[in-house]
Amino acid sequence: MPIFEFECGKCRHHFEHLCLSGGEAETLTCPECGSAKITKLMSAFAGRTGSASGAGCGSCSATSCPPS
Repeated sequence: MPIFEFECGKCRHHFEHLCLSGGEAETLTCPECGSAKITKLMSAFAGRTGSASGAGCGSCSATSCPPS
């Protein structure tokens, strides 16, 4: 699901929004001050790898991997 990060140009509040359609971001307003002057931010995405057992990449054991 496309969750985007935005910043308000008036109060500098950062917020996230789930955009289900392409033009939805153009009609957003800041949840703090109500301003329509918002900018979509570049953000990293999160992904899940490995298993619940603890071995993240499979090339080492869970006890020998350095903390991330």
